[in-house]
Order: sequence, then structure tokens, then C-alpha cells
Amino acid sequence: MHEQEKGPPKVLCLAWAPSSPRMDELSKEISAKRVNLSLLYGPMFLAPFRYLFLFLRTLILLASEGPDIVFAQNPAIFCPLTCLLYCKLRRKKLLIDHHCVWSVKTFSGTLLGSIIYKIECFVDRAADLNSAPHSEWGKMLARMGAKKVSVIYDYVSRNQFKRDEEIRKKYAPGFEIVSMAPHGGHPLERVESEVFAIAQNPRAMLLITGPREKMNSKISEILGRTPPPNVRFLGFLPKVEYERLEASSDFALSITDEPYTLSHALLEFAASFVPVISTRQKAVEELFGDSIIYVESSERNEVARRVSEVINNPQVLQDFSKRIAAKFEEMTTMHDESIRDLRKMIERMS
Repeated sequence: MHEQEKGPPKVLCLAWAPSSPRMDELSKEISAKRVNLSLLYGPMFLAPFRYLFLFLRTLILLASEGPDIVFAQNPAIFCPLTCLLYCKLRRKKLLIDHHCVWSVKTFSGTLLGSIIYKIECFVDRAADLNSAPHSEWGKMLARMGAKKVSVIYDYVSRNQFKRDEEIRKKYAPGFEIVSMAPHGGHPLERVESEVFAIAQNPRAMLLITGPREKMNSKISEILGRTPPPNVRFLGFLPKVEYERLEASSDFALSITDEPYTLSHALLEFAASFVPVISTRQKAVEELFGDSIIYVESSERNEVARRVSEVINNPQVLQDFSKRIAAKFEEMTTMHDESIRDLRKMIERMS
């Protein structure tokens, strides 16, 4: 009798979050089942109840699905930690995709951060593969003792929409120039500098997007009692509406003091061939090179000076639209190569 051939390994991609565009993309590329688990998302004081529930829910899910390979997202590191328990008991493989090094990004310099750092080191060393969205996080993982660290750059497929005057009129009626500033609500995001810069340029409208539960109070404080007439906070938009607006913008702003973050929004605008003005960060320069417009600091006058230069010189926007389009083609090639490598690593694990 011939030995029955083994089929492809059963892979499950898991994140403890309401959504994860990066895991959505990775699961699609490796034909894996995709699961988000979330409860009481956001408030820190509810974290013990949230993580206990997610721990139990994850073990039930894994026992039910029986994956050969679990691809778990950090943060929260307790998600990979729970999956590690399953993998050790069932002799399965664990891959961890590090959206960031949680202890550094969110809890740096705190006692809780040092505890989470030790947990991250333990789990990373036990995993069969660790992946990161850029080499700055990758180098940090290697210093933490993680084995088989692979850099898989974030990627967004080409935006199907083109410039749409109808949606420009809907959100920025009467304005010659439309800019966007997507945010996630991190305290080091410098929304105030973006608002100040656009307020100095009455020809332009700034449309800020992001989670209302994290940003409402900050936006209210920044805008004050008499908000600038050319700044609007939209919260989260429906996906199609958001993509239409992205493709119809003249440029985007991404001003932050986060030292290691590569905003997913930068990739979205690259996929729309829309120029970006960003603070100069190692992770951003690593991927985008000279294809985006940099400011040397997040100080509001510096940002305002650069924004005014761009608005008053249309040729700059045209040039950087071409540069970002060329960079997107390079990023597509890099993405395809990294996904091929990931598929090969998964095949070798089966």
C-alpha cells in the first residue's frame, strides 16, 4: 500500500483585536483561516477580564480547529503566549507576527513594560518563526533572543479608485486642496502640529480620521471652542468611502514622534499614488527612501513651513506622486518575494 500523501498544513491566523489589516493580508496570501477575537477593547482597567476571557476563548478555538500551524499576532503578547501553550501540548508550530514590540511601543520605561518584555523574550525564543514589518523591530527581536526573525513588509494592494470630485465636494466643499491625516490614537501622534500647519493655509482642508473613543477628547482640546474652518475630524469612515477619499486627496500628513512605527496609512496612500508628508523615522526611510516628503521634526512651525512649501508649489506634489507610484511598484516586488519565502518556510514546517 502506498503511504497517503500529506496535504498542505492547516494554518490559523489569530489576533486579539477588533481588526488587523496586516494579518488580513498575510492570511490571504498563505490561504489561512483568519480569526479576530476581541472583548471590551480599549479600557486598560478592563484588561484582566479581557485577557482571561480571550485566553479561554482561544484555547477552545484552537482545540476545535486543530491547526497544524498557528500564526499569532503580538500585541497583545498574551495571544502568542496562549497559542504557545496549545502548540507545546499538541506538538504544533507557532509563528508570531510582531505588529510591534509591545513592551517598547506601549509600556516603555514602566514596571509593567519590564514584565511584558520578559514575557515577550520567553515567547519569542520558543516560537518557530518571528516576523516583523520592518528591520528596526526585527533587530530588536533578535536582541531579545528571538530565533528565525523574518522581515515581511506591510503591503496594501493598489487602490481601485481614482480622483473623485464628488467625494471632494462632500467632505471639503469649496476647498482647492484636500489633505488627509489618518490616526490610531497613540499619544505620540502629533495631530496638533498637523492642525496648526493646515490652519495657516486657508486654501486647504484637513480631514482627520481615527477611532473616536481614543481621539475625541484630544481632538476637542486641539480644536478648542473655535475650531479652524478648514479642519474636520471624521472618525472612522466605511471602507469604500475611505478609499475613495484617499484616492481623491492631494496629499497626506503623518506626523508622529513614535520612534519605530511605520503607519499603515503610509502604505494606503502609496497604493493610491498620493504624496505623503511625514516625520523622518528610520522605519519610514527604510521602506520609502526618498519617495515621500520629510519634515525633520514634529514641531508645529517646522511642519507648517513644509506644508506651506508643498501647497504653494504644485510641481512638488506632481513629482512626489510619480515617486510614490514608482516606489509602490518596488514594494509590490518586495512583498511578492517575502510572501514566497514565507510560504516556503510554512511548507518546510509541515
